[in-house]
Amino acid sequence: MAASGYLTIEPDRSVKPVSDLGWTPDLVDYENHGAYRELIERAPIALRLEAMTIFAVSMAKLLVKRTIKYEFIPYDTRADKSLGGRLRFAGAALKNVVRGDARARRLAAAGSDAGNMGEHGIHVVTMPVDRFTVLDEASRIEFDRLAARRGQSNGRRQFEESRGQASRAEQRELFDVIETTLKEAGVFDVASAYLGRKARLIDVNPQINDTSDTFWRDIFPDTELKSLPPTAYCHRDASGGDLKAIIYMTDVDDRTGPFSYVVGSNRMKLERLDDLICEANDSNGLAGTDARSRARFAALPARLRQKGSFGNDVRPETPLGREIGQGLWAVKAGKGSIVLFDTKGIHRGGMVEAGERRVITCVVG
Repeated sequence: MAASGYLTIEPDRSVKPVSDLGWTPDLVDYENHGAYRELIERAPIALRLEAMTIFAVSMAKLLVKRTIKYEFIPYDTRADKSLGGRLRFAGAALKNVVRGDARARRLAAAGSDAGNMGEHGIHVVTMPVDRFTVLDEASRIEFDRLAARRGQSNGRRQFEESRGQASRAEQRELFDVIETTLKEAGVFDVASAYLGRKARLIDVNPQINDTSDTFWRDIFPDTELKSLPPTAYCHRDASGGDLKAIIYMTDVDDRTGPFSYVVGSNRMKLERLDDLICEANDSNGLAGTDARSRARFAALPARLRQKGSFGNDVRPETPLGREIGQGLWAVKAGKGSIVLFDTKGIHRGGMVEAGERRVITCVVG
């Protein structure tokens, strides 16, 4: 239960949670898509072999990551290359293998303490001003460091250039403040009830976005399909099913890149193999919308032409486009708001059209 001063925010009344959203390999019709159709029809044998090799290698790596639940291993453990660090990594990986974490079981086990997380996949709460002031001060060093790094970019930066990686060993105070805040806000309680086990803070990633970011805007650069569809940048994370908590460090309105979530999409019916195929293509570069990525993606067999980052490919008049349009909740809220969500639900964020957006993205697992 949240401490005094923390308030829960509910979805807008206009948002209609998706009720029966199911994923199939042909949900996005690439064979009739203007940016893919010709590429599929004329893909040469050599390119087909190249694409299959890329896919096979990425799938092999992905299966290892999913077995050890890589995203649930803290950054400091992942990054420590010393002998002791490697031993700690092996121990954490083995523990994750033994623990197991079946997604269907988690959803079924989501109890009353999870609130609407089980049905909606998202939980939003605001913190009191005094708690935000403490967090703002503790995060200043990391944001200054990230701002300096972004300043060296030419303005056409990729997503990862807008996000930092805090170390618990170096930023102990920041981790402590965030853990206290998530505990007071009841976020850990909600996450634990949803996961079916005790949740903890895994990673902390400060993030800055502004109008110079182009990763979400530059789609199909070699085609005439340059206008953004309503579902632009919508995706499911290529991750092991962790939760994330995004903390707004600035006020966020409809122009400053509100995080958006398709309410109820966490319950999407999706075969495990299809999920892995989507993740593999998101991690191997085949999910991009540039000409080279699309050509390789088009060269894959039809069964493998799936991606988690599918929002740019969806046409609004399709069943999937309509479902997303009706269920998408843009969380416009003040600084100090916390958005907890299931990363396997459909979401997007960081599409800044004015001003600057600062958030702290926390991995909770």
